[in-house]
This record gives sequence, structure tokens and C-alpha cells, in this order.
Amino acid sequence: MKFDTAFDSGALYVAYQCLLVSRNGGHSWQAFSPALTTPKGKSPVPCGTPLPPPKKKAKRPRNPFKPAGPVINDFSISKIKPGVVWTVSSNGQIYNTMDGGMHWSNVSNITGAPPHAQFHTIEAGDKVDTAYVTARIVVKHRHKAAPPAHPKAGVPSPAPRHALAAGDKVNPAHATARISVKPGHKAIPPAHPDIDVPLIWRTTDGGKTWVSIVRGLPHDQRTGSWVNVLRADPKQPGLLFAGTGTTVYVSFDNGDHWQPLRQNLPSTAITDLVVHTRYHLNDLVISTFGRGFWVLDDITPLQQIAAHAQAIASSPVYLFKPEEAIRARINSNWDQPFSIEVPHAPNPPYGVIVDYDLRHKPNRPIQLRVFGPHGNLVRTYSSTLPAPIEGQAYPRYWLATPQSRALTTHVGLNRFNWNLRYAPPPAFHHDLENQMNNVAGTTTPGPHGPQVIPGVYTLKLTVDGRVYTRHATVVNDPRVGQSRDLMAALRAQNRLTMRAYHGMQQSYAGRLEVDAVKAQLTSLMHDHLPGPLAAQAKKLDAGLTKIGGKKPAHAFLFFLHHETPKPHTLRSFFALNNDYNSLVSLMQVGLDMSPTPAQIATLKSDCRHYDRTMAAWKAMRMKQLAAFNTVLVKNHLRELKVAPAKLAGLSCGVVARAH
Repeated sequence: MKFDTAFDSGALYVAYQCLLVSRNGGHSWQAFSPALTTPKGKSPVPCGTPLPPPKKKAKRPRNPFKPAGPVINDFSISKIKPGVVWTVSSNGQIYNTMDGGMHWSNVSNITGAPPHAQFHTIEAGDKVDTAYVTARIVVKHRHKAAPPAHPKAGVPSPAPRHALAAGDKVNPAHATARISVKPGHKAIPPAHPDIDVPLIWRTTDGGKTWVSIVRGLPHDQRTGSWVNVLRADPKQPGLLFAGTGTTVYVSFDNGDHWQPLRQNLPSTAITDLVVHTRYHLNDLVISTFGRGFWVLDDITPLQQIAAHAQAIASSPVYLFKPEEAIRARINSNWDQPFSIEVPHAPNPPYGVIVDYDLRHKPNRPIQLRVFGPHGNLVRTYSSTLPAPIEGQAYPRYWLATPQSRALTTHVGLNRFNWNLRYAPPPAFHHDLENQMNNVAGTTTPGPHGPQVIPGVYTLKLTVDGRVYTRHATVVNDPRVGQSRDLMAALRAQNRLTMRAYHGMQQSYAGRLEVDAVKAQLTSLMHDHLPGPLAAQAKKLDAGLTKIGGKKPAHAFLFFLHHETPKPHTLRSFFALNNDYNSLVSLMQVGLDMSPTPAQIATLKSDCRHYDRTMAAWKAMRMKQLAAFNTVLVKNHLRELKVAPAKLAGLSCGVVARAH
């Protein structure tokens, strides 16, 4: 049962001896073809024609779960041209139509197929006249081998051959063994080929001729070398995937050559596979014997290898064009990660997946920079390992390793993902967003940078001094959409968030400026200063503490209650950093909405407090610190070094709300 996803999404097809189609959700059906199990050379009978009665009465009652006659094993609807359909049946008949079922042609023209080969899957190709058929040798009867009729004395008889059943393997070295069969059964010729072989044929002329395409597929896999399924990539011509009794194989040249695509996949029979391209995804999904499902995330590099193999092979560094990335909530569960005792699989990489190929080991660290639509630097990554996360209040398996946060430099294909966030803003409190809502293996110290909004971003990979550039498109969650009004809301949200983000940077820098002076003053106060000077130093130290702020002795927890400051109380740089930190974090809670009046009012309040604190710091530098340095010089003491101020003012204007 399949939908015509390319040209008629409401058309649902189902196969029996013929094809039926429904365009009303299965409420009614109509014939789309005649009986497509009719042998070559005979005229197909109309769909629904009763089967002829058997010539003689069956000895056993018919199995009600088994078809009374041959059926269509598989069919494929073209994604290139509407109305093109290919079918293959259990009795080896291959049909196609090029005009929406008005005319059907029997193209069962495969020559050289081994005896007992059963065709079971068919796949329409990237051109109208191209298709692929897979088969497997199926032996229905069991046979027993017997020793020679007159063995000579002292000469051992050949080992008896085991019973041959479907899926059994015949060793050609034992082909001289005699075979005894039950009465009425046909004997398999002694030189019968190995049944555990890959069988794929391709046509490029509408089925007039077929050629075998199995070069590179092994014949000696203990768990099975036969091919169960073949699928063509819907985006890239010539890129094919085959699932065998053991693993997955890929061809970049339309089946002329194959190579394994096993990766971390265990040895298991592949029962079906599909290239999933809906909802901005691009994944290879397989099902395995035993009801298992596996996903190879983002096969964009495979598609580009098929399209640009020579360019990639000849380039010392190749940065692949990334697939579109979906902006969404990284984890929608407001809870802690699964315990390691609970069976679960890792999440797919979130954000922009960056793939790059290195022909040689780089001579120095490599760097990846992400720039926004207006050329602003968003994030920088390096192959230099960051420091391990220490002092966390979580189990170690929650944490992202240094290796996962750095670019790799392996010779060959490398993969990294940018999680759509700006660089983490500087903060004095690092646990705001990590109380809950974590994913094992990805937890990093908060606060985290805000997520970017949909748009086109620029990736620049620097390797040994040379820069390689690609563009990455970020789209919004398809469940939410990307309407004009929503984009206006997201832009307003981004403006407010980035002002709070900039406020974190400025308040952090302000605290560092104060701390630099305070450290010198503390060192000076350890000396035995004259009484008046000591009193003046103590007063100056209190002023610096008031402006810079003091970290509380207790643990700073997200849910800890804090007293609301009075409107005209001077907020320290430390307190301002925490205020902006809260706003940056809470803006990410309403990920797809414009700023609320409360958020706008909070930003204005924080901005006014910052301006007052920055003015107080400027006044202290110009008056109290200057006067204190004058006294130090008179007492033949070293002046306090005050670096030039680098703080910038913040815009406190109203952030427009989206309507």
C-alpha cells in the first residue's frame, strides 16, 4: 500500500493480482490495472476476473492465509513523471505503465536469471525509463544427498549433504555428490549455483533490456548475502541503497559499484529502507528483522559525494553544503535525563550539521565561525579541547565531554553540529537553566546563549590558514510555521533578547573592572597603613563592593527566593548580570512569540539600573579613586592602576511588539 507522494498525495494504491486506487481515503476503490501477474505473451485479463477452477481436486485444503495464485510482490510509483508505475509479481512478471494505467507493458526481459530466482522488489529510478529489480533464489523442496552406490573398501564415502531448504547455501566444491529425491520431486542439477547470492538488475530503456549490477556486493556473508530491498535516493540521481541479509550497501554510480554503509549497525537482516525527506529532514531509515528500526541521520554528504565525487577527492579540505536545520525546542520534557539503566537511544544531532572532509591531518587547530544574516559573529568553535566541566551537581553521564564540544580533525569525513545558539554569555551564576530539562551527554554549564531566529547563516571553516565557506538555512518548527506575523514576533523577541544578552556582557565587564581595582586595594590594606589612610581605604572598599557586588555565601539556586530591590536602590554589576541572565533565559521559554509587556518592562528596568550603576562607577573613578591616588602619592605609596573604561551604554528604548 503506497501513496503517490510526488504528484497526487490523495491517491492511495494497493496491490493484489492487479493495482487498485482510492482517492477518498479508502472509502471506495477502483481498478488501476488489469491482472499484472499474466505471463509474458498472454493478454492480461481485467482486474477482478475470477481465477479458473483447478484442473484436479487438491489433496489438502487450501491455506486461507496464502494467495490462491500469483500476486504483485511490489510496485513503485515514479517521482519523476506522473502516471509512471512499475510492478513485479511473485511469478516473475514485470510490468510498467507510462500513461497513468491506460496501457501496460510486460517487460519481463531479464535474461540469465538463475533457476528458482523470485523477484520481490522493484524501484522506479531517477529517469522515466530507469528501474531496478531485486530477487532472491528460493528453493521450495528439501533434498537429501546419498553416498555412492558401491563404496570401495577402505575409501571413505563423501559426506552426506544436508537437507537443502530456502536460505540454505550450496557449496560448489561438493557438486559431485549424488542427490536422492523423493518421488515426484525434481532434482536440482549437481552444478546448481549458490543460493546465497546478491541479485539486482537495472534497466535504462523502459524494460527492453536489463543488466546485472552487483559488483562490490559480497557472496560470502554468513548471515546472508541476498538482497532484500533496493531504494533510489529521491534527491540525488545515481545514489542507491541496498539492504541485504547482513547490512546496508550504497552505490554512488547508479549501481555499477557498491560498498558497505554499515557504520555502527550490527549484523542483521535489512527488511526495508526509505530515504525520509519530509519536514526538512534527510535521513536514511531502515527496518531490520526482529522489528528493529535504525536511522542514519542526515545523508547530505552521501548525496554530495554522488554529485561531486571528483571535486571532493581532489580537494585538501571539502566543506559540505549543510541541510536545512529546524529551529525548535531541544528538549520538550521538563524533567531530568533517563537513567543509564533505562534502555534508550541518543537523540539525533540538533541544529546545523556541519560535515567536512580532510585529506590530511591539519598542522594546527582548525576553527569554525558562524555569522548571522547581517555579518555579526554568532559563535566560534575550535578543535582545541575545552576544559572538562567540573563542580557540577549532576551525574557525570549528563555532561557533554570536551571531545563533543570541539571540532574533530580525523583524516576523512568529520561531523560537528552547531546547536543554533549564540555563544554562552559571561555570567557569575552557572546553574540557571540546568536544574531540569537536560539531555544526557549534552549538558553544559548555564547560562546558554539564546537560539537564533530563522534565516540564512554563514559558516566559515578555517584549516591551515585557508577559509572554506558555506551557507546554512535555519527554518522554524514546521508545526508552528514561519508566517509573516510570526517572523515579526521572532524578530522583536530577538531584539529584546540580544539587548539582555549584551547587558550580561557589559555588566560582567563592569564587575571585572571593579574587581581589578578592588584586588589592588585589598593588597594595599594588608599593609599597615596610617590611620586616616586606612579609614579612607576601608570606605573606598565599601564603595567598590556596593558597585561591583558580592557573591552570596549560599548556593544560588533558580528557585531561591530573593528580596525585591527598592526602585532607587543601586544595583551592583553582579546583581545586574543575574537580572539580565534571568531575562535571557526566560525569553527562551516563549520560543515562538513576541515579547510580553512584562518582559519589555523588565528590560527597561534593568537598563535604567545599569545606566545608574555605570554612572556611579564613572563618578567613583573620576572622584574617589583619583583623590585616593593623590593621597597615596603623598604618602609615597604605589597608586592604584585604573584601566580605561570599556563599558558601553545600553539602549533602553521600547522593543516593538508584533501584532
